[in-house]
Amino acid sequence: MQVVSSLDVAARQREITLPLGGGKATKTLFIGTWEKPQTPVVGISPQAYTVHQACENITHPHYHQTEQWQVIVEGAGKLGRTPVESVALHFTDPYTAYGPIVPERQGVTYFTLRARSDPGACMLADRGVKEAIRPSKRRFILKGQDDLRISAADAMRSRIETALDVVVEPHSDGLAAWMLRLPPGAKAQWPAECGGAGRHLMVAAGTLLYNNKPLPYESIAFAYPAEGGPHAHAGPDGAEVLIMQYPQPDPALLDGACAPYSTDGR
Repeated sequence: MQVVSSLDVAARQREITLPLGGGKATKTLFIGTWEKPQTPVVGISPQAYTVHQACENITHPHYHQTEQWQVIVEGAGKLGRTPVESVALHFTDPYTAYGPIVPERQGVTYFTLRARSDPGACMLADRGVKEAIRPSKRRFILKGQDDLRISAADAMRSRIETALDVVVEPHSDGLAAWMLRLPPGAKAQWPAECGGAGRHLMVAAGTLLYNNKPLPYESIAFAYPAEGGPHAHAGPDGAEVLIMQYPQPDPALLDGACAPYSTDGR
């Protein structure tokens, strides 16, 4: 289990260069290392970081070689042609292209989450990248505010029963997502894993308490298979936690092959 409070990451920021002349962005590392692997990792090696793009800084269309969740946590923009704003949820399988990510005037900040570390973005405009795309399930799932239904502060404080809402219906390979809604002081009871390959959990509203330490909005955890989630309970104002479970990776994609990728953004 890895648990990181959003209160503890201010010193873990770097300015990065977005590929293909996309401009600059600010990356904040929550889980993992700054040094990315040279090829997609076969075993579990979680990554979690936020990227803040100010207006006019663009992440151009690309894909990654491992399974990925993204969460829009601040601001607004467009993901491809679709407007997105906080809080929104996005999943892609390996070799599934998406983008561009274009901020609105106020900028956009999003988590990038992976159970298997990825070496870097494979930019569609780069030579050989489209030709290196391999068969996968090619799932592209996008859930917005109407799907996540983050509660107002008053509603969380007055909640008297725990609720678990399905955000992404469980798939046969373990892919799934839920929103756990906890009344003030309630102990977190995590959903069964149903065959998944680990999960990230993000505090989407309110505060969790873990080892007597507050985990406010944007705090993140990674639970390895069979761990479920941290032994935590909601703070005095309640909490809502977004649970993002990874599918089992396709064995055909675990052969060590690697597509051309950008070393920008590291």
